[in-house]
Amino acid sequence: MERTANPLRGEVALTLDGRAFTLRPSFAAIVAVEERLGSVIALALKASKGELGLRETTTLLWETLDQRSLSEDELGRLILAEGLAAVAPTVSALLAAILKGSRQPES
Repeated sequence: MERTANPLRGEVALTLDGRAFTLRPSFAAIVAVEERLGSVIALALKASKGELGLRETTTLLWETLDQRSLSEDELGRLILAEGLAAVAPTVSALLAAILKGSRQPES
């Protein structure tokens, strides 16, 4: 069962197809994103221009999922079904949380 997102830890809630997920931008998750996509600052700049594609969006959300109860492909299909424009506010909130940092340390 997915727990509720804690904004003080930089966590962001995501709902796809009626399923609730928590995105947790931990150190390990951010490093994994950067290994796969490059700098998160460059990613945030690209997102601010509306230029993130399905692959980048899926990778960012997959790597920050707190509990992976589905595959990365399944997540991508849910994002596609929901529409990139529909998940854009969540992506923006997640990138903002990464850039601002969290107020509570990871446990």
